[in-house]
Amino acid sequence: MAAALKVSRERAERINKALIGTFFTQAMVSMAIVVRVPEIIDNLGLSKNLAIWGTITGLSGIGSILALIFAHRLVLRLGTTRVVRYGTLAATAIQGVLPLIGNYWLYFAITFVQATFFSLYNNAANGQALMVQKRLKRVVLGSIHGAWSLGVGVASILSGVLAGFLPLAWHMGIVAGLGFIAHLILNSQLMNREEEKLSQIKVKAEKMISWLKTPGIIWLLALGLFMGIWPELVMGDWMSLYSKNVMHLTASLIAIPFSAFALAMIIGRFATGWVASKMPINRAAMFGGYFGGVGMLLGLVASHFLLPVNQLLAVSVQALFFFIAGLGESIMVPAFYSAASHVRSISPTQALARMGLANSLIFILAKGVMGTLADTVGLALAMGFPILAFFGSGFMQGLIGKKAEKLEAQNLENYPPTGTIPIVTIKE
Repeated sequence: MAAALKVSRERAERINKALIGTFFTQAMVSMAIVVRVPEIIDNLGLSKNLAIWGTITGLSGIGSILALIFAHRLVLRLGTTRVVRYGTLAATAIQGVLPLIGNYWLYFAITFVQATFFSLYNNAANGQALMVQKRLKRVVLGSIHGAWSLGVGVASILSGVLAGFLPLAWHMGIVAGLGFIAHLILNSQLMNREEEKLSQIKVKAEKMISWLKTPGIIWLLALGLFMGIWPELVMGDWMSLYSKNVMHLTASLIAIPFSAFALAMIIGRFATGWVASKMPINRAAMFGGYFGGVGMLLGLVASHFLLPVNQLLAVSVQALFFFIAGLGESIMVPAFYSAASHVRSISPTQALARMGLANSLIFILAKGVMGTLADTVGLALAMGFPILAFFGSGFMQGLIGKKAEKLEAQNLENYPPTGTIPIVTIKE
């Protein structure tokens, strides 16, 4: 019998490069708007009502949750490449028209649809990446998601430069247009339907755990994951608003601290494997949370006192401390996901899916809370929310570490080092 056909390694490498390019391009398109968020808010007439801004940006995320309901069926019906194509092209086109919207209800509706397409793209692209990973017999998700982080950093720097002379509508229109063309080219290099059929991954059926019987530690980890990610999200839009309204910076200067934070995120994420080889990842994340919180706090306080002396000095010092905060932030997602994968009473895929859903729901609430805080106590004091989240995530990782060390100590007492490795079920 002839050997089963499969995608050649050379072809798999080309697909992998196309996926890396797709993630980089999507980050470039979606994050180009970050330094100009204050102008979007002004366009919508919400500069005096940030609670509404926080609420609509939070609720628009429901679109990404709804997409998960039918994403799998859509991928089975159309294939990953067609879903990636529809997702990237639609989300990119929408990005180009956002500056033209002057009604916040319409903005909410359009970003809701965009979030749906983003989620479909992300689901399908990661699915194809796993197929490529299986064929190449090496981990490719790290470089693919690293490309996203790199795209964020490049987008923040370029946007800071372009914001100095390009109107908002032209800026987003050009970025979306170039991104649309790049996606057309990159999408044509992804798997065709026949290659997808040859690359399907067969998985063992998992025993489904009732949502009501989800181990309590999963919800605790979901809360910790939220605290770990929240500072990163605040750096994306609320920090831009703080820089404009409190520090009175131009869009070009707003990009400098965010670029420093994004650069640190890139370095930290590519160095996660090296850090994990030097110390337990939960301990590294504990230090990351504490250092991140201190870095963000000192960046805000130092820039406040230096601003009357010299604006550029204040921005430079803030960027230095935000770089430290970015290094701390970079390890949070791998650490909490790693912790979830070690809970033996539920499969990793179910654990991560439930953590993701819980996070999406918490983020919706958190964005509304952030907007309300900005309206009531001011943006400066509202920045205490992400700083506390930094410290909370570090504390949470410390608790997880102590529990893990206790379990490990018990195992070493009960079993000799050369004995059978025990599987521990964490009971709530």
